[in-house]
Amino acid sequence: MKSILVYGDSLVWGRNASQKNRHSFDDRWPNVLATSLIDVTVWEAGLGGRTTDLEYAGRPGRNGLQHLPVALLQAAPLDLVILALGTNDLFADAERKPEDTADAMRTLIATVRDLPSISGSSVPNTNPPKVMIVSPPNCLPLSSVTGAGFPELNNLTQWLPELTKLYVKLSIEQGTYFADATKLCDPDPVDGLHLDVENTHKLGLGIAKILALEGCANFISRQDDKL
Repeated sequence: MKSILVYGDSLVWGRNASQKNRHSFDDRWPNVLATSLIDVTVWEAGLGGRTTDLEYAGRPGRNGLQHLPVALLQAAPLDLVILALGTNDLFADAERKPEDTADAMRTLIATVRDLPSISGSSVPNTNPPKVMIVSPPNCLPLSSVTGAGFPELNNLTQWLPELTKLYVKLSIEQGTYFADATKLCDPDPVDGLHLDVENTHKLGLGIAKILALEGCANFISRQDDKL
């Protein structure tokens, strides 16, 4: 059985914008991914506000690079690590450039690949996990939000497309799998950023199909969900 770690932010954690709580276990996209693949265990490691490599004032423990080694060791051995981070970098640092976040993602990839040789590794004689980068979904401009939106949304509408382009280039450079979440799901207009139940399912299912097409896993075909 293959093992996948999904390491990300509030979209992995399952933030429900309309109810201001967490989506149920079955509705969170890493678990939709798990039920869409054959003989695969998926570990979900999501945390709201997690960045790629930045400290987030007032929100301790959000530095993704600092905490990734622990998540890797907890879930090891691993066949694949899905890295779904980036959006919170602009929340943590208003001056953050997309290029800086792409550089941080490169370091996260290197950290994943160092798992067998990391200090204290419990899996020293295994191959490094493969990696998938998931670029963040689109967000809505603040004027389109029906509930309480975030002041950063207008900047994010410009910033996220640039980050996606850089992640595409990075995936080619690093030889990773890649999923463009903008093509798989849409944000909930309640806050313009998070996903409703329908779109968490779309994201998990879309990533499952990409992995199946790449030969990384076997997809469970269901009615209306065939490749």
